Amino acid sequence: MAEPGWHDDPDGAGGQRWWDGARWSEHTIPPPPSAGRAGPVPPGAVPPPPGAVLPPPPPGAPGAPGAPAGQPPVPASTAGAASTTPMVARPATAARHGPRIRPRLVALLGVALLVAVAALVVSLAGGDDGPPGVRIAAGEQREVVVPEDGRAELVVEVPEGALVIDVRGVEGFDPIAALIDELGQEIDRNDDRSMEQLERYGGGVFDSLIEQEVPAGIYRVVVTGFGGTGGEAEVRFPVVGG
Repeated sequence: MAEPGWHDDPDGAGGQRWWDGARWSEHTIPPPPSAGRAGPVPPGAVPPPPGAVLPPPPPGAPGAPGAPAGQPPVPASTAGAASTTPMVARPATAARHGPRIRPRLVALLGVALLVAVAALVVSLAGGDDGPPGVRIAAGEQREVVVPEDGRAELVVEVPEGALVIDVRGVEGFDPIAALIDELGQEIDRNDDRSMEQLERYGGGVFDSLIEQEVPAGIYRVVVTGFGGTGGEAEVRFPVVGG
């Protein structure tokens, strides 16, 4: 194949056409006054006459100003094309280093955790103490104050057997006693004691008295006033167990 250069136009117009070493380009030169041949000629091409002054090669062709020596011509479709290298956005500071946690929030979370742990320790150490109230043992006596339209509660641990609860009002107070088990169910309720109970345990006719056979467990004694009245009362457990 011929070297790149200006050669006779193979179209037969008599002018010159640029040969890039592989194919004819669209760049041409008008025909000279006289015909001649010079330089290597590709198949079907006619070289220019000796001594002919030819114009410089087209832009981007080998030998053109600014074109690297020995480099192939730059295709027109890619010449001047913008770079297609993708640009990677720099991540934000929060995304690279993670979200900031305020010191005050960390301190509050620490305090809440300590409180929760302390509550758990107390719960495990104390266990289940049963219903709330004043815990009393069998055979004890306690004084209670019942507010107006209110009530007083005592918690008692009893063995299996007969349980006697003797509630006596102070200074004319008319008490009503109720016995409630661990499930919150009322087992018995009494307002006034019977004649048989008066003969056996004494007290007044308006005092309360409960006699029940119960399994061992924890019970609540709830004392209220007749008609919602308030006052003081003595709660006795003279007989507990079989």
